Amino acid sequence: MTRLRVPRPAALATAAATALLLLGPVPLAAAAPTELPLTSRLLPIPAGALHSFTKGLNGNGTIVGEYYQDGSTGPLAIRWDVGHPGRPGLPGYARLAPLAGERFSTTTALSDAGWVVGHSYDSASSLHPVRWAPGGTLPSRLALPGGSPGGHAADVNDHGVVVGDVYGADSRPRPQRWQPDGRRIQLPLPPGDGSGTVTSVNNAGTAVGWAERDAAGSPARPVRWNAAGAVSTLPLPAGIVGARTSEITDNGVILGLGRSAGSTEYDHVLVWAADGTVRDAGRGRVYDVNRAATAVGASLEGDPNGAPTRWNANGTRTTLANPAEAAGEVLGVNNRGTAVGYAWPPAGNPALDKALLWKPDGTVVPLPAGPLGPYGAAFSVNDAGLIAGFAVGTDATGAPNTWRATVWKR
Repeated sequence: MTRLRVPRPAALATAAATALLLLGPVPLAAAAPTELPLTSRLLPIPAGALHSFTKGLNGNGTIVGEYYQDGSTGPLAIRWDVGHPGRPGLPGYARLAPLAGERFSTTTALSDAGWVVGHSYDSASSLHPVRWAPGGTLPSRLALPGGSPGGHAADVNDHGVVVGDVYGADSRPRPQRWQPDGRRIQLPLPPGDGSGTVTSVNNAGTAVGWAERDAAGSPARPVRWNAAGAVSTLPLPAGIVGARTSEITDNGVILGLGRSAGSTEYDHVLVWAADGTVRDAGRGRVYDVNRAATAVGASLEGDPNGAPTRWNANGTRTTLANPAEAAGEVLGVNNRGTAVGYAWPPAGNPALDKALLWKPDGTVVPLPAGPLGPYGAAFSVNDAGLIAGFAVGTDATGAPNTWRATVWKR
């Protein structure tokens, strides 16, 4: 299963959120001699919509995300069927409705089989986890325990198993799994821990996340639940006192961020190989990992802004080329070793980024501009080479004023 869940980098999220308020509410296969160049295409949105973002891409060319209507104060979920490279025509879309009586919906994850999960809500303080069936547009409510004000659906596998958390009266999360039939299972915590969350589940039903003790400031413990729901803690490298995991692949590679002794920051890139061994790859921000245990993100070793980086399965680190820009991040990597991301400018508005692709040999390729201009970011790439992200449009003064979900395809 190719599940690419795209975490928005802080700089992009802040710039986009501010602008919306102001506006009013895995190596690529060897190229054949006749391979077509990549082109940029805006994904269609409903009439009256202004902005859109991608949040997930699967191996079949389905993309999920959100769009914003003019004058609205919240998003609505949307699904696009883009297809494989070389498929002619523009994609269609389907609006993914919120629960009856609620106004907003968001997406958080997409499986290769087409299951989508996310949230429905009226108020951001009371999120209701939901699941949309493959090809469906109406959500199924994921059950909450009595008295819970809300919860999160973080991931879904090809069987429709959903993982995440729910909040109790004490506002602390408890790890949950929802079965394909909708049955909710509260997953156990390691002894001594009082709260926790699940962040990722693979097709075998193995899930990962973290747990925390009640004491303020206690480091999180990385945990794994097997398909039967039994919990175990993951080993930590020397000098690391806690960690939060973010992803598990179908062959059992786990990605996370660790906290070193004496620090309060989770800023050490940790990768657990399928055999259970763990490596500390150094300080950085990490966003994705493939089945070969290659991780990508931005290294903070010697660069406080972050240098686009690939952490290789053999333990080495590769700083990737970043042409004429101040800093950058790699946000996605496919199972063939192709990576995508963006770079931000050395001066001026941090929202005016450039979308980049790195070949398996490290060669950087600026992604072509689209109808909105040269600015944008690439979030994810599937094994067929389809890339998803967004483009940024600007006004007459050069300030960003439009964000649109975008694909780069052949």
